[in-house]
Amino acid sequence: MSRPQQTRFVTRALVLVVIIGLGALFAVHPYIAQGTTVPPGQLPSWNPAVPCTAVLTSIEGIIGSQPNANGGATYAGGGFIPGIPNKRSTSPPCTVNGNTTFVEVNGVQMLTLTNVFEDCAQYPNGNFCDTTSNFKDPKCTSSDVNLCQKHMEIDQAWKSAGIAPQNPPVTTQLFDIQGFVYWDDGHLNDSWHSYTGWEIHPISAWRFSSSTTPDFGLTMNLNKLSVQQGSSSTATVAVTSLDGFNGTVTLSTFVTSKIANTTTVTLNPPSVSITPGGSATSILTIQASPSAPVYNYWTVTLKGTSGGVTHTLLVTLAITRPPPDFNISASPASTTLTPGSSRSVTITLQSMYNFTGTVNLAASVAPADTTASLSPVGPSASLSPASVSIAGNGSATSTLSVSPSLLTTPGTYTVTIRADSGTLSHSTTVTITVSLM
Repeated sequence: MSRPQQTRFVTRALVLVVIIGLGALFAVHPYIAQGTTVPPGQLPSWNPAVPCTAVLTSIEGIIGSQPNANGGATYAGGGFIPGIPNKRSTSPPCTVNGNTTFVEVNGVQMLTLTNVFEDCAQYPNGNFCDTTSNFKDPKCTSSDVNLCQKHMEIDQAWKSAGIAPQNPPVTTQLFDIQGFVYWDDGHLNDSWHSYTGWEIHPISAWRFSSSTTPDFGLTMNLNKLSVQQGSSSTATVAVTSLDGFNGTVTLSTFVTSKIANTTTVTLNPPSVSITPGGSATSILTIQASPSAPVYNYWTVTLKGTSGGVTHTLLVTLAITRPPPDFNISASPASTTLTPGSSRSVTITLQSMYNFTGTVNLAASVAPADTTASLSPVGPSASLSPASVSIAGNGSATSTLSVSPSLLTTPGTYTVTIRADSGTLSHSTTVTITVSLM
């Protein structure tokens, strides 16, 4: 074979290899041809563990404007090609196929269901969970809200390695975020994931955005509010001056209408004044009735208004069922006896929150006034049975028999009935008046 023939043969072979290689590549990544190629960025990383430089973009720049059947962003319309081969990698590639994966997004705001801790795993140095948050672009003008927001996560493996940022606070303040573009197609039908697979996972660093316009921010000291049925809980709301803000902020709060009849929220004080660079706090109190519906994702809406500026903070509220317990009561709660007589009192034990177990009872008598304290012999008290079993959400009774002897001095006595089951202990009292008539 002559040299020109050899050259043509080698050239044709190389072209064939390229064609076969591209065919295999498109078979693995069917949307690559439709993606927008983005050159590597020039912005330095805020996390010393990340050697990449970031591309400055926006939520819309990452997910694109092409909706799928559910209204979320498609893979094909995205502006970046996600290419992290290992979701848990603590050293993701800066680029894949010449396309950057490391981005910076500025001026985004948290949504409801922020800082949820999920997808936990055990590592040699402990158990770590992903911190997941949903963010929106407050400047987005799309009528499809799913094309204005994005899911972001601080990764469990990064926490184990000690290179993850701290969890961000629940606040209305805007964030600047750096992290790696990731596509998770397992969430195309999930509303909490905006019906799309797009994420920034992991978030490598975040900071508060800066502005030249005076403003204020609302921040909650808890990632998620929680209250038990029949109880109350509190949280601190901080109002912070941003960029030289000076003025009074009026606060208001309410819960979703489905629990408005059983759950109340109040703020004290309802307004605060802040000076440039300063902050003030108000205490949010949540009171849930015993009939408040149990659910992990109710919403508390907190608003702050000053002049024409209003900020809204949506905070997740979990109403939980208290742990199994029981209560004890006596009927009648007081009675009058003459020396030598006796009286029976019914002691009722009621299961609460599906308590099931055995309760042991004991009775003790003590004088309640000066006259009774001089008695040589107090009234006797006994319980039958002294141990009862309660079924879930059921009840049981025991009979308290009280009898003052002929030597008992007239006066007032208190019978205390104590009920114990494991670490649970409750008591009730019966007032006994001993009289000669």
